[in-house]
Formats: sequence, C-alpha cells, structure tokens
Amino acid sequence: MSGSSVLVFGHRGACGYLPENTIESMELAFEQGADAVEFDVVFTKDGQAIIRHDLDLSSTTDINDHSFLSTKIDQLTKADVSRLRAKERYPDGRVDSASQDGKYFVPTLRQLLANQQFNGKHLIIEIKHGAHFEAIGVDPIQEVKALLKQSDWSNRGMKISLESFEFEFLLRAKLEIGSDINYVFLSARDTLPKGVTELTDELLAEIADNFDAVSVAMSMVLTGDLVARAKKMGLDIYAFTARLETAEGNVEKWFERLVSTGVDGIFADQPDLLLKTVADLT
Repeated sequence: MSGSSVLVFGHRGACGYLPENTIESMELAFEQGADAVEFDVVFTKDGQAIIRHDLDLSSTTDINDHSFLSTKIDQLTKADVSRLRAKERYPDGRVDSASQDGKYFVPTLRQLLANQQFNGKHLIIEIKHGAHFEAIGVDPIQEVKALLKQSDWSNRGMKISLESFEFEFLLRAKLEIGSDINYVFLSARDTLPKGVTELTDELLAEIADNFDAVSVAMSMVLTGDLVARAKKMGLDIYAFTARLETAEGNVEKWFERLVSTGVDGIFADQPDLLLKTVADLT
C-alpha cells in the first residue's frame, strides 16, 4: 500500500513509461508501488476480451502496418489481434515509451488474469462500450464472468473491481457476476444526463444504492463539495487522471493539489511520481 489514505492506481498500467494496456506496463506499475492497476477491455467480433481502450486500434497498435480490412476491434478476430503489437499513443511526448513500440503483444483478458505476477494484487477492469458490443451480439458480461471464474482470482488473493460509464450495463454486470467483486461507476461532465452539470445528491444516492464507489474526472473534484457529499453517502470516491504532461504549473504542487481534494484514490499515468507526493504529505 502507498502508506496513505490516498490510494494510487496505475492508469492503463504505468502508461507514462511503457505503452498503455500492456502486461509489461501493469507489472511496472506494481513494481513502482501502485495499490492497483486499471485497464480497459473491448471485444473482438468473435467475442474475445482484449485489453485495449479504443474501438479503433490505430493509435495504440501497429495495425496500419498490416493488411486488415478494418482497424476496428469489433471487425477483427482474436487471431487477427494476436498478430498486432502495442505502440505508444503519444510518441512525441513519451519518447522513451515510443522506443518500445512493437515489443509487446496486445494481451487478452484471459492472459492478463493468468499472470502469476498479479497474485495478491488489485485489478480494476473497465469494460468499454458495453451497450455497443451487446448490440452486435457480443455478451461482455458473461465473457468477463467466465474468465474471472477460470482465473481462480479469489484463491490467488486478488481483488477485482469492475467499472463502467454505463449505469444500466454496470447494474446488470453486478446482477450477473455477483457481489464478490467491487463495482465502480464512472462519471465525467460530458457523460452526465442531459441538462445536468454535476453529480447531484439524487444521482449520488442512486450510485450509492447500487455500487461500491464512484470515479470521476479530476475537474469535478478540484472545486465544490462532491467529495464530501459522496463520502457522506458511504461511497468511496476516486479521480482520474494524474499525469505529468497535463500538470498545471509545478508538477509536485499540482499533484499535492490533487491529493488535497480528499479523494480515496487517484489514477495516475506515472504512479511513482504520485506515490512520492503522497509519501511526502504523509
């Protein structure tokens, strides 16, 4: 643990240092001391769970070096994806990470969960575009449920959290997968219901009635009383994302400001830097 009440979660691993959503990036985050790692799951057209963030794989893989008819994950098979290699999303700003382009494979959720390096660790799984995949005949919830069962995660001392921006989808996931894992509802200003500009007490109450935590865009906790209101309702509250490249002014001072919001956990692209700030404030 980070030695503080503020937990530090590796965002897509330690993606400030290695290409995002690779097993190597996640291993690095844990090596740096992260309390958990977060990663994203999408699905191939044959229903296989793949660790990527976007529907279009152009930004984070070498797919344009291949001759596939589509760059979209839902138009590819698991066999197609196995031919791809990861690359850095921001090559100009993250030169060291970009130097690793082509080195790491694009993992499946099955491969990630089977990694013995993650025994005793906390994994945070974000299912992307759940309703979209259901609409094309994929069953994300049942696929993730089956893979979790096969992984024997509980007997390996692991903790699992599942998160999504889609309220009804996450609610069904909880009903189908069960309450042995934690459920986190994601929110940003542009994902709030139409005409709503903040997470109201009414919305927070609905989240608290159904899920274990809420995770919000950083801008939503830098001002206002959202953190206090969420905690009053018994919710843990997390915020995303702390990253070196988007710090406002001095990096250490910026990270101190993020920690001072009082959130329970922060997702970070450079977990080691945020952990240092947390330790300095302890």
